[in-house]
Amino acid sequence: MKHETAFKFIGEQLNWTDADFAKEFRELQLMIDHKYDGYQGFQPGTRFHVNLLNWLSQFSTMAEKKTAYQFVKDRLAYVSQREMHHLVSLMMPTIERNAHHRVAKEMQIPLYKTYIDQAAIDRVAQLLRRTLYVGLSDGARIDVFRRYNEGKVSNEQVVAFSEITTAKWEDLQKELRKSLKALGLSQEAVEASATFEAICLVDDFSGSGSSLLRNDLEKGWGGKIKKFCESSVDRFGKFLAKDCMLHVHHHLASAKARAQIVQDLKDFAPEFTLFQYDTSFSYVLPPEVVIDDQCEDAGLTALIKAHYDADIEDEHTKKDIWYGYKQCGLPLVLEHNTPNNSIALLWADSKSEATPRMKPLFARRKRHSSHG
Repeated sequence: MKHETAFKFIGEQLNWTDADFAKEFRELQLMIDHKYDGYQGFQPGTRFHVNLLNWLSQFSTMAEKKTAYQFVKDRLAYVSQREMHHLVSLMMPTIERNAHHRVAKEMQIPLYKTYIDQAAIDRVAQLLRRTLYVGLSDGARIDVFRRYNEGKVSNEQVVAFSEITTAKWEDLQKELRKSLKALGLSQEAVEASATFEAICLVDDFSGSGSSLLRNDLEKGWGGKIKKFCESSVDRFGKFLAKDCMLHVHHHLASAKARAQIVQDLKDFAPEFTLFQYDTSFSYVLPPEVVIDDQCEDAGLTALIKAHYDADIEDEHTKKDIWYGYKQCGLPLVLEHNTPNNSIALLWADSKSEATPRMKPLFARRKRHSSHG
């Protein structure tokens, strides 16, 4: 279907005047061209305007259709591939600043001296080389990070997945020795320093923070951090330095997730004392973007709750996820997928002929984990 024809039908559904049509067509087409048509969840040949037309058709009244359209136009936060790559590019400056702060504290000198004192400069260089970057999911963009930092970060410092075999650790250590020698360290110093002082665990997005760490009253701590820590116990001394820093970085997170992650790491630290812990984020979504019961747009919240099919729930999402998993209330779409923390109206697809039957605007691909 040509986009002019689709827009004509959209205009008819929304009862647009000619003036409305001209204005809305221009504004929406701009977002479609630059963002929405790039969504990787669309089937080959599918375009956003056709999806929008089908999505609007699920609402029964004109008021609902207009509320839904304004939700997309005014509240939707869509992160394009270019924008996500920019967030990835912000990670390394954060790591470098942290390294300078760590060296300043270690050498008991002012921060600015770590940029001009040669001994401090050398120590920062060693610390950065003794940092290992590990992807926590297939969305971590670890390959993009590596390309952005070619010449700064060695290929042997980057691991795509958090399950690292002993053979892989040995290869990483072998290359680390070569790099430390190239930095001018003596053979004795190389052998003494051939362990990683920092592990940076990288992920693309966190909506609730619960996939990273979660504390079950019956089962205790679980999540990606707990699993990585348990697998690392035997690595200390041989591959990991004493007091190794476990740094968790997200390219994007909600304000709720940041608060949860910071608190959970603080609570978890006494349980696993071999690591030190730190966290950072390229960008944190402001809490103002959240849509929940406190939202001023009562018509929108009423629509989100009324047009909801409980059959979309499963054992991972639990119940009542009209505002998304953990009720995060995010009007968010990422170019490669829609998080389950986002408003269900955006991504939910009813399994049967339920009433109401939900149709997705941005169809979601399920990951192996549903804990956001």
